Amino acid sequence: MKINDWASSDRPREKMMANGPESLSETELLAILINTGHSGQTAVDIARNILSRCHNNILEFAQTIMRNGNADHNDKIKGLGPAKIATIQAALELGRRKARAEELARINASVISCSESIFAHFNSELSALDHEELWALYMSKNGKPLIKKRLSIGSVDATCADLRKITQPAIEHMASYVALCHNHPHSGINPSKPDKTLTSKAKEALALFDVRLIDHLIISDGEYYSFADNGEI
Repeated sequence: MKINDWASSDRPREKMMANGPESLSETELLAILINTGHSGQTAVDIARNILSRCHNNILEFAQTIMRNGNADHNDKIKGLGPAKIATIQAALELGRRKARAEELARINASVISCSESIFAHFNSELSALDHEELWALYMSKNGKPLIKKRLSIGSVDATCADLRKITQPAIEHMASYVALCHNHPHSGINPSKPDKTLTSKAKEALALFDVRLIDHLIISDGEYYSFADNGEI
């Protein structure tokens, strides 16, 4: 029986329009993206079979779809052509971006109170990079983030910093506090001598404008070193 022959209350698209997407099962949601069946199977049948091959684990399914091109993964998504796979990949990417936007909104609405909250602002940008970047977070008097700026892009094991690039945004946005953060792609989180020199000079330069450097974080592989936590600011 074709989906069009089903009662309207059972058809995934009509069911979603009547009751909202939260009323649908994962099979029904996927069937809407698949849209059409083939070889005597409905879109719901195809969706059910694919999810079953992924152990009905939505995370495994998403990883399988996004890794399309690998023979081992393609075996799990038989029944989907390139156009349908692209449609599902687009939907998954939109979901990922929405989740990231919600995370950033939550982070940006929070008051910076410790090194962990600074780390939350930078981890996703810096942990996976294969080169060094230096960023700064500028905050208001009550600790609310005002702006986050990338100050420099370096090589695999070094980045340079212009003190004017650190101080200028603080003046422009009337910041009271600044936190620096950069990554070490391949050398762990321990600070180098140049890292310590930068921290000292930035602290002195910002103090000239009555702005306090509250921390400098070094991020590597999801871990971080805090100058403030280690009593070095």
